[in-house]
Amino acid sequence: MASYTLGDNRNLAGIGYILMAMGFLACMDSVAKALVGANYSVMQILAVRGWIIIFAMALMLPRMGGLSALKTTQPFKHLIRVIIGFTAPYFFFSSLKGLGLADATVIFFGAGTFLMTALSVPLFKERVGPHRWGAIIVGFTGVLIAAQPGSGVFQIGAFYAIASGVSYAILILMTRWLGPGEGTLKPVFYYNLGMAVIGSFALPIVFKAMPGYDIATIMVMAALALAGHFCFTRAFQTAPVGLLAPFEYTALVWATLLGYFIWSEVPATHVLFGAGIIVSSGLYMIHRETLRAKAENKEKTAILATDPLVVVAPLNEEDGD
Repeated sequence: MASYTLGDNRNLAGIGYILMAMGFLACMDSVAKALVGANYSVMQILAVRGWIIIFAMALMLPRMGGLSALKTTQPFKHLIRVIIGFTAPYFFFSSLKGLGLADATVIFFGAGTFLMTALSVPLFKERVGPHRWGAIIVGFTGVLIAAQPGSGVFQIGAFYAIASGVSYAILILMTRWLGPGEGTLKPVFYYNLGMAVIGSFALPIVFKAMPGYDIATIMVMAALALAGHFCFTRAFQTAPVGLLAPFEYTALVWATLLGYFIWSEVPATHVLFGAGIIVSSGLYMIHRETLRAKAENKEKTAILATDPLVVVAPLNEEDGD
């Protein structure tokens, strides 16, 4: 089973990428909320944003190897990733019509992060022990508290946020499925091309003329999305899913601050309580990984001290967490 340590250079690089990605994407979501609030269709937003990103990437393409840099041996995987991945922003932006930015982000990342960690076991043989399984269950309980599915205040927006989180988790796993050999350019390019094409099918029905100010706004959104997608893709090609997933909680901080300062939104008590459970569960997962890494390094040091020629195997999959 796969194992990893927080001190590994690739893992640290992956953490750095995911932290930057969450900052860019949270800011992008705040711009999306403003556009949704201006009564633009989500399909139009995704289509226009997608074509702006593709145009920008086409301008950069000569410096990145030209058209040959887009050649892939995995077109089917890219297609499936686009189809599934399209629903993540579609449902999330739709949820912003009725939910505050922080509320939607809590539900979204709670559902996505724990599902992602759980699915990484059968798909990528990443190790998730009983402690982290417990954290996954507790964390998802936090999602249910934040969404309040059994109460009279449950909104369709909460369902959209959960659906978006599920799509997001699958998108991340499919990024790992592509493998590092695809690089960063191809997954980002084909993903955004797919967004633009799928969104464009609805334009004859939903298109609404955009004044110059809104065009500039969606260009900013496209720039944030492009930066976020590059960092996001690079992160999950660099480090394991189970390690990176908890660091996505920084998006909750961004969403809360942006929601408060832009729209004066203060998350409801049940949302804050659910967020506390979700973040605590994620931090516990990191704690267990730290302990496991220390134990593994201690075992390696002890064995090498007696015989430096011995090759140390990873900890038994029943040890650690």
